[in-house]
Amino acid sequence: MASDEPAPFPDICDFCGQRIGAQGRLDLVPDSSAVHARDPGKDGKRLIVVCSPEHLVALRDEYRRRPFVPEELWAGKISRALQGRPENLIGPDTLSAATGLSVEEIDRAVIWKMERIRRWYEQHGDGAEGDPEPG
Repeated sequence: MASDEPAPFPDICDFCGQRIGAQGRLDLVPDSSAVHARDPGKDGKRLIVVCSPEHLVALRDEYRRRPFVPEELWAGKISRALQGRPENLIGPDTLSAATGLSVEEIDRAVIWKMERIRRWYEQHGDGAEGDPEPG
């Protein structure tokens, strides 16, 4: 039997982890680690789902306090462009066209990523298990 009532959000609150009911809220917040799988226009924006207006305010504040690191966003754009390419090979002009980034932005993203990997190895060592390229 069909109901005229809308189905509740089939998700949990990103702030508290509680199941979300009909009072759920959605929003986009700035996040340099968020890279959309297919749509570059959605890069740098994270969809959040919350159970109440109070948790929406709290998460907006939390993301507002996080630094937005352009190099992190650019590194994600580069990763997306490399996916599905044979052996991840791509020339600088093709990479620039695929990402919309300048050569300088690509260089800065690569330096940022290599620094993160270097720090991971300093912290965990060469023989450690795990992902040297987190996130």
